[in-house]
Amino acid sequence: MVQTTNFIDIDALKAQVDADLAERILVEAEEAKHVQRRSFRVAGLPLLVGLDVSSEVAEMPEVCRLPGAPEGVKGLVNRHGRVIPVMDLARLFNLRSTSTSSNWLLVCGRGEAAVGLMIDSLPERKVFDHDDAVDLAQITNPIAFYAKGAYQQGKEVWLDLDTDKFFASVFGATAASI
Repeated sequence: MVQTTNFIDIDALKAQVDADLAERILVEAEEAKHVQRRSFRVAGLPLLVGLDVSSEVAEMPEVCRLPGAPEGVKGLVNRHGRVIPVMDLARLFNLRSTSTSSNWLLVCGRGEAAVGLMIDSLPERKVFDHDDAVDLAQITNPIAFYAKGAYQQGKEVWLDLDTDKFFASVFGATAASI
């Protein structure tokens, strides 16, 4: 019986690793040229959150009212065995809603830190150039206080919501302790 020994071509392996690293660096450099966010609307207001902030989108479930809840907290919903608070941004910021009800629930965060936002449209991925940035001082909407940035696309200015700052303000706690 002839025994064969498998040899690894170290030079070929190094070349493959170098090629993989070079490709990954190019992809990361291309992504760094752009700002990518998840977009949605509340009462027609264009809003954004980071792609890593939102964890789920669902049709609006039945919301259980929560007496004595902070302004803008619609109530509670059960998502996968966890009870999460649901925010009504249109009510909180006195935005005129164009529809009679929000059709979607955007869950931000995971586990104990999850908070739901009532939204009017399914979220979409938006890509902005850094040149699309707008000075927040030019935005008069009260929700701009809770934005970490704004980007113009066409005639619309999209506010990039700082969810940690916003949830801490509403609930008087950090998002991790909600």
